[in-house]
Amino acid sequence: MTTRLRLQRAQRLLKVQEQMRGLAERDLAQTRARVAKVEADRAAMLATLAGETLHGLFLESAARRLRALAGEAGDLAATAARQAETVRERGLAEKRAERQAEGLATLRAREREQAEMRDQLDLMVARAGTRPD
Repeated sequence: MTTRLRLQRAQRLLKVQEQMRGLAERDLAQTRARVAKVEADRAAMLATLAGETLHGLFLESAARRLRALAGEAGDLAATAARQAETVRERGLAEKRAERQAEGLATLRAREREQAEMRDQLDLMVARAGTRPD
């Protein structure tokens, strides 16, 4: 396979890696926003509990809601940690693809330069051969 084709494939791979990292970052941002919302709900519930004296029925309901929010926050935190690792992995894969594309671009430029030199040399030899001595 020619260097030009390898470079084109590497550039396509780089674009895909960039998109995959972007999607992973978006998912992580959404999860972090959900974590923040759950934490805000917990804080609001605790503030409500601290400011009022609730009686049995309301207190039990509020405690159930707080436990549910705590469980959801824990699940979301675990999801966010997994997504952060995915973002890191996607970033590394993108950097590898970028380095590969840059290396192939350098190689392609070098090949073009060598081809131009060969063409110039061929032209010089051709001119020298047609010159009357």
